[in-house]
Amino acid sequence: MAKRTSLLGPAVASPSPREPEPDHQPAPSSTARSSGKRPGKYHLGAYFDPADPTAEAFRVLAARTRRSHQDLLAEAISELVAKYDADKQFGRA
Repeated sequence: MAKRTSLLGPAVASPSPREPEPDHQPAPSSTARSSGKRPGKYHLGAYFDPADPTAEAFRVLAARTRRSHQDLLAEAISELVAKYDADKQFGRA
């Protein structure tokens, strides 16, 4: 019997070589360090056990709402700050 080729072959084939990105240094930020991939941004996140019910619920919510993890985290952080009324707590109001 002849060996069948995988339907996923083209999708998992080794990627073609990318053109090198130009060497440019983002302006240094005084408030946060930044990797070269997202200048002017900083990472805000946490590590969870994959079996943690909160992490699982978060992944399911992202899939069901078709929203990115970044979008959901931004909304959650906004609501957390509002909940604790951070502006008044830190004298910004």
